[in-house]
Amino acid sequence: MNHEDLLRQKYLRRFKVGAVLLALLAIPAIFHSHAAIESLFNRPSDWIPNTVPEKTEFDDFVKNFSAADLIMIAWDGSDLDSASLAAVATALSPLVEPNQVSDAVAGSGTLPESWYEQIDPSVSAKVADLIMGLREQTGLKFPLRWVRTGTETLERLTSSPVNLTRDAAVRRLQGSLIGHDGSQTCLVASFSMSGLQQRRLLIPGIRKIVGEVTDRDASQVSVVGGPFEGGTVDTESVRSMRVFTPPSALIAAVLCLICLRSIPLTGSIVAIAVIGEGLVLAMVYYTGVPMNAVLIVLPPLIFVLTVSAGIHLSNYYLDAASDFPDLSRAEAAQLAMKAGVPPCCLATGTTVVGLSSLMLVRLEPVRIFGGVASLGVVVTLVLLFLLLPGAMVLTKSRRKKTADGPQQRDGLTGWLRLWMRRRLARPWPVILGFLFVSIILSVGLTRLESTVNVPRMFLPDSDIRTQYDWFETHVAPTVTGELLLSFPEMTDDDDPLRRLAVVAKSHSKLLKLDAVDGVLSAMTFVPAISGKRTLAATAQRSVVRKLVRDPKSTLGQLGFIARDGGREIWRISIRMPQQAEDDSSEALDTIRKAISEVIADSKEPVRASLTGGVVIVEKSQEILLRDLFRSFMTAFAVIAIVMVLMLRSVLGGLIAMAPNLFPTVALFGFMGLLAIPLDIGSVMSASVALGIAVDDTVHLLSRFGSRRARGLGQIRAAYGALTQCGWAMFQTTLVCGVSLMAYWFSDFVPTSRFSLFMFGLLSSALLGVVFLLPALMASSLGRWLSSTIGSNPEATISSDKPETTRPRDIRRVPTRWE
Repeated sequence: MNHEDLLRQKYLRRFKVGAVLLALLAIPAIFHSHAAIESLFNRPSDWIPNTVPEKTEFDDFVKNFSAADLIMIAWDGSDLDSASLAAVATALSPLVEPNQVSDAVAGSGTLPESWYEQIDPSVSAKVADLIMGLREQTGLKFPLRWVRTGTETLERLTSSPVNLTRDAAVRRLQGSLIGHDGSQTCLVASFSMSGLQQRRLLIPGIRKIVGEVTDRDASQVSVVGGPFEGGTVDTESVRSMRVFTPPSALIAAVLCLICLRSIPLTGSIVAIAVIGEGLVLAMVYYTGVPMNAVLIVLPPLIFVLTVSAGIHLSNYYLDAASDFPDLSRAEAAQLAMKAGVPPCCLATGTTVVGLSSLMLVRLEPVRIFGGVASLGVVVTLVLLFLLLPGAMVLTKSRRKKTADGPQQRDGLTGWLRLWMRRRLARPWPVILGFLFVSIILSVGLTRLESTVNVPRMFLPDSDIRTQYDWFETHVAPTVTGELLLSFPEMTDDDDPLRRLAVVAKSHSKLLKLDAVDGVLSAMTFVPAISGKRTLAATAQRSVVRKLVRDPKSTLGQLGFIARDGGREIWRISIRMPQQAEDDSSEALDTIRKAISEVIADSKEPVRASLTGGVVIVEKSQEILLRDLFRSFMTAFAVIAIVMVLMLRSVLGGLIAMAPNLFPTVALFGFMGLLAIPLDIGSVMSASVALGIAVDDTVHLLSRFGSRRARGLGQIRAAYGALTQCGWAMFQTTLVCGVSLMAYWFSDFVPTSRFSLFMFGLLSSALLGVVFLLPALMASSLGRWLSSTIGSNPEATISSDKPETTRPRDIRRVPTRWE
C-alpha cells in the first residue's frame, strides 16, 4: 500500500471518528439545548452583582414588600363595582395562597374551603378546567400571593377609619388604579417566586380564565407589569430560536453548497456549526444559569465562527487541488491542512482571547457568555480538523489547469482582478478614504444611546403594544418606580405623624412632576389630618398614630410600611407613562432631584432610595454598556498584543488591527449618527464582528507573509494573498450574513434588528479586510506586516512561489490579465 493510500485511509478513519463523536455530541446538543431554551428567563435584577448599591436596595425592597412582581389586569367593562370584576377575582382565588385571599372575595360567601383542594362544581366547567390545566402545566397549586381589585381598594378608603367620600377616594386612586373617567379600574395580582418562574405559562392562562369569565376573547384582556413584559420577551425569544433557526441553517447549507460545490464539505461544515449551536446552549444549561437575552446571541456567534473557519479550510483544499492537478485528493488535503491549520489556530486563539475578556464584565450572563463562547469555538474547530480532511478526500476538484498553464480569467472575474491590481498599485487613496470615513463615523460613537423599553421591542400592531396602549389610555400609566424612605426604628418618644408628614410632602412633590401621573403611599390610605386642637381632630390624629404603629392594622397590611433591622421603611409607589421612544432615565433623574430637595428640608432623620423594576433595568443597562465597552477595548488591546507578537513588530500589530476596528466603528458610528438606539443584542454582536474580522485578517496576513518570505514584492504578495483568501472571505460573509437574515422576519424587534446588524457588521468587516488590509500591505506600511505568521514553509499553495520572469515589485498598472 503506497503513501497516497495510507494517507487517504488515515483521513477517512479520522472522518469516521469525527462523525461518531459528532453524533455523540448531538445528543446533549439536542436534548440539553432544548432544556436550556425552556429555562429562558429574563430578570435583570438577577444579573447585577450584589456589590452594586442598586441591587442591594432592590433586594431590600423585595424582602420587605411583596410588590416587585405585580401584574395589572383590565378589560373593557372592568369598572368599579362591576359584577365582572368581582367574578374574575373569585375565579382567580383558587390560584392564590390560602392565607392571602382578599377580604372581599373571602367575605363574599362564594368561596368554599374546597377551592383549596378542588374546584367547586358551581363554577363554570370551562373555568374549572382552565384552572386545573394551569395547575398541571405549571406544577403549582398556588402561584399567586394575592389578588386585589380596584373596588376593594376604594372600599378601604370610603370605610372606617379613613371615611373619605367616594369622589375624594376616586381622586386619590386616579393615575394608579382608576382611570381618568373615574370608573375604569383593574385587578392587581402578585406572583410568588415559584409562580414568577412559570410566568410564560401562567399569564396566558390567566388571560384565558378572565376571558372565559367575562365572555370575551383572551386577546381583549389587557395585562401589564414586569412579569408580563419578561414573560413576553421570554416567549418571543424562544419562538425566534425555534422558528427561525432551522430555515437559517437550511439557507446556510444551500449557500455553502453553491459556494463550495461539495456535499461532503458542506455537510461537514453545516453539521458542525448546527451541533455547535446546540452544544453552547447545553453548556449554558450545565452552568445552572437560565437562558436570557444576553446568552441568546451565543448560537449565532458559534455558527458564524464555525462556518468561517470551515470555508477557509475548504478553500485551501480547493486551491491546492486546482493549482496542483498532479496531486491526489489525499495529498491535496494534506497540503491544505498544512497551510490552513496554523492560521485557523491563530485566528481561533485570538478570538478566544477576545471572548475571554467578556469574563471581566460584572454581569453574570456576560461572564458566562465569554467562557462558553470560548469553549464552543475551540470545540467546533477541533471537530473541523477531524472531519474536513476526510471530506476533502471525498471531494473532487472543481477546476483543473490546462497543459499550457492556468486557465485565463475573463469577463467579470478578470475585470475585478485588474481593478484590484490597479488599486494595490496606488494604495494610499484607499487608506486615506477609509481613514476619512472612519473619522466621520466615529463622531456617531459619542451620540450612541441605548434603550430597554420592552413594549418598543415589538411591532406597533403586536399584542403587547396594543395592551399597553389600551391600558395607559383607559386605566393608568404602566411604568412603576418605588421610592423608599428609611427612618430609624420608631421608639415610644417618636411621633409617627412627623414621619407621615415627610411622606406626605414627598407624595405631593411627586404628583407635581410632569413625568409622574400617579402616586400611591400610606398617605393615600389615611384621612386628611387636621392641625386643629379640637377634640375630633385630636382623636383623629390618635387614630392615625395607632394605624402607623400597629403592623396588623388596615394600613399596616397594605404593604406601604415595613420594619426591618432597626429601620422603618415607608414605600411610595410611582406611576409613569411609557415613553414614546426613550426609556425612563430622564424621568428617574427628575424624581431623584425632587426627592433630594424634600430630604434636605426634612427635620426627621431619613434616607431616600429609588428602586423598582424600572431602576434595576436602567442600572443593568448602564453596567452592561459600560462593561462591554471596557471588555471590548480590553479584547482589542489583548488581540493587538497577540498580533504584535505574531508579526514581531509593535507598529505591525497596530497596523493589522485597523481593519479589525473598522466594522465596529463603522456600524456603531452609523447608528449613532442616525440616532438608532442600542439594545443588548446589537451590543453583544460587536464581539462577533471582532471575531470574524480577526479570522479573515490572520488568514490574509498568513498568505501575505508566506509570499513575502518567498521573494515576492509587496504588491504581488498582497494581490496573491487576496486572490487566494478573498473568495473564502466573500463566501463567509455571504453564507453567514444571508443565513442570519432569516431572523429578520421575526416580530421581535431585537431579533430582527440583530440580523440586520450582523449583516452590516459582516459586510463592513469584509470591506475592511478586502480593501483596507491589502492596501496597507501594498503600501510602505506593508514592510511591518511581512512576518510569516501562521504559515507552514512546506505548504506552498497557489502563487506562493516567486515569479522570476518579472521584477518583483514593479509599481505599475498591469495591462493584461494576471
